[in-house]
Amino acid sequence: MAEENKKNYFNKEWLLAQYCEKHLSVSEIADECEVGFTTISRWLERFEIREKRQYNADRKGSKAPFWRGGRYKDNHSGYIWVYNPEHPLCNKRGYILEHRLVMEEFIGRHLRNNEIVHHKNKKKGDNRIKNLEIILIGEPNCGKIMCPFCNKEFKVG
Repeated sequence: MAEENKKNYFNKEWLLAQYCEKHLSVSEIADECEVGFTTISRWLERFEIREKRQYNADRKGSKAPFWRGGRYKDNHSGYIWVYNPEHPLCNKRGYILEHRLVMEEFIGRHLRNNEIVHHKNKKKGDNRIKNLEIILIGEPNCGKIMCPFCNKEFKVG
């Protein structure tokens, strides 16, 4: 009997009977025919037995299925990113570095391209304002920072 049902999904009447009269789910029909879920779903759509389900909803930001509040820690760099798509310097996914946002809020303006925010205690996740300082690149006497790998001081700029 199972051999007979393998290719029956090509038959509109058989598929209609399974889905509408026997009330089998798409997964159950797929298991019976030994094909994938999408194969049966496409044949149901082709025979106009079932409509294709559209995902027209806006699935960005807080409406996304795996939304975790718009804040995450990058495991590679160690920095914390915050979702802020209205920011002029956000990346293409709408995220910006949290320490830059904290500093911008503190000084009351957006940071310029030659301004970088440095963590004084070298902990990239510690974004308290007392741990952050602005270093100007390309300006004379812009400041010294400590290399976290070799512990040598060097001037940026």
